[in-house]
Amino acid sequence: MNQKILENVKEIIKKRKISAENQALQNKIKAFENETFKKLYQKYISQMLEDTKNGKTGDYSFYLNNISKMLKDKNIGSIEPVYACKKCNDTGIVNGKYCSCLIEVMNELLKQESGFNQLEDFEKAKFDIFDEPILMQKIYEKMKKWCISDFNKSLIFISGDTGTGKTHLIKCMANELIKNNHLVCLTTSFAMNQDFMKSFSSKDIEKKQNLLSKYLNSEILVIDDLGTEIRLPNITNSYLYQILNERKMKKLPTLITTNLQLKDLQDYYDERISSRIIDKNTSICLQILGSDLRLKNK
Repeated sequence: MNQKILENVKEIIKKRKISAENQALQNKIKAFENETFKKLYQKYISQMLEDTKNGKTGDYSFYLNNISKMLKDKNIGSIEPVYACKKCNDTGIVNGKYCSCLIEVMNELLKQESGFNQLEDFEKAKFDIFDEPILMQKIYEKMKKWCISDFNKSLIFISGDTGTGKTHLIKCMANELIKNNHLVCLTTSFAMNQDFMKSFSSKDIEKKQNLLSKYLNSEILVIDDLGTEIRLPNITNSYLYQILNERKMKKLPTLITTNLQLKDLQDYYDERISSRIIDKNTSICLQILGSDLRLKNK
C-alpha cells in the first residue's frame, strides 16, 4: 500500500471526525443557552450514570424525545456527532480492519494519482460496436465473474491491437473491484517505468522502497499498455520481473493490458518475465481481436 497516500487518507478521515464532533459541540453550546434544555439534559445524564452505577438498563425515551423536540423547535442540529460513516464513526477502522469508507477514499486518491479518474461500468458496456460482439460479451462476463472471485488465477493478461477495447475492459474491472471494497492501484506502463528509473537512480534507500511499494504491495495492481514504455537497459526487465515475481509469490492480483501477443513476450522482455505471465495455473490470458474502435466511430 502506498504509505504516503494512506497517511493522506487517514488525515481526511480524521478531519471528518473532528468536523462532526466540533459541530455537535457547537450545537450543544447553543442548546445549553436555554436553561430548560440544560436542566433536562443534565437530568438525563445523571439518570444514565446512576443506572450504570447500579448495573441497570434504564428507559430514557422520555428524555430523548423531549431533547429531540426542543432541539427541533429551536432549529438546532444534533448535539451528538453525526459521523459520515456509521460503521466506524469516522475512525477508518472496524474490528481491527480498514473500513469501507477509508478504502473508498483511498481508491479515489489512487485513481487521481494514476490519471484513471474516469472508470467504466460493466452494466453500461455496449457490444454491438465490436467486430465479434458475442465473443466480447462472453469475455466481459468472464472478467466480471473474476472480479468477485477468490482470485485463484491471480494474473489477468489482456492483449490486442490498438483501439480494440482493452483499456475500457480494464476500467470496468477496476471499477467493479473498487465497488467490492478492494484497493486498486492503477498505473500505465510508462508511469511505472519512470518510477523504476527514479528508484534505480536514487541513493536514498527509503525513497527507493517507497517508489516501488505500491507496485509490490497494493492489493490489486492494474498495469495498462505494457510494452509502450521506453525500456531501459538493466532497469526495466529487472524491476518488472521483481514486481511480477513478488506479487505472484504473495498471490496478489495483477491485471495487465498490452499490444503485445503472448508469443512476443519472451523476445520483447525475457524468459523470466514471460514465464511469470504465461502460467496456466495462475494466469488468465485473453486476446481481443478486431479493428480500431476509435477509427470506426469517426
